Amino acid sequence: MDQTYEEQFAPPSEIAPDLKGKRLVFHMKTGLDQDDSQICVGFNIIFAAIEAGADVSILFDAGAILDLHGNLASTSVPVRLQKLIAYQMNLSVDQMPKNYGEYLDLLQRRGAKVYANTAMLIVTGDALQVKQKISGYEFVEPATYAKVAELLSEADSVIVY
Repeated sequence: MDQTYEEQFAPPSEIAPDLKGKRLVFHMKTGLDQDDSQICVGFNIIFAAIEAGADVSILFDAGAILDLHGNLASTSVPVRLQKLIAYQMNLSVDQMPKNYGEYLDLLQRRGAKVYANTAMLIVTGDALQVKQKISGYEFVEPATYAKVAELLSEADSVIVY
């Protein structure tokens, strides 16, 4: 990386040490088909928050629910972005996900808890997913309205994408 990147980015724990221990909910409600920059930027901020020590939950809702059924796995993470994130997170580019499905998996392996609004799963015709896990995303927990309300009300901050 060149000097510009070195000046622009530092490790998340140095940039935002006050995030350590904070409970953050990232409310992903805009689908990739609606505005692909929303989830893309959201995932980058989630990664930084996790690396800074925050306790992160990701809630898929509204249009973003549909992304759990193919869009994430079929949407590539741009190579330049892979390099940038790898540099900031002190990882090799080989460790970076190639698509957003892999990216979500990386986020949950790094500690994010992932939920999907059950009502939206039913509305989108995925009622079976309320009791079963979403294929390819077995770590995603169905969340009832009560669970959604609990997640949002107990968070120190809710960030919406």
